[in-house]
Amino acid sequence: MESASPTVLLDRIADLVVEKLTQSGALANLGSASLDEIERETIINLDQITREVISQLLGRQARLVEPPTQCPQCGGEVGSKPAQGRSLQSQRGRVHFKTEVVRCEACRLDFFPSVQNSGL
Repeated sequence: MESASPTVLLDRIADLVVEKLTQSGALANLGSASLDEIERETIINLDQITREVISQLLGRQARLVEPPTQCPQCGGEVGSKPAQGRSLQSQRGRVHFKTEVVRCEACRLDFFPSVQNSGL
């Protein structure tokens, strides 16, 4: 399958946003909407999309990070815990993702390797 050009992809994304705004969204009555209303609703929806994209990318990044075998605090052995949800403040609002957690029993501290290793 041949991949679409960036312009074609942007057009598809724009079409989806326009459809969402005009069919079931705040711009259902587009004929009487002002430029300010159109701009405000577009920005609100694109910020939501941006937060979702960031969340998905952070989740993928978290799965790529190799968890440490030693505690970054004391150098002791660490054990794995189930992945936990994290929430960070981005320029476009709060984003949520899941990341692995390791625990040092000696320090009694939990560490989030994806957050520590990526500089988040």
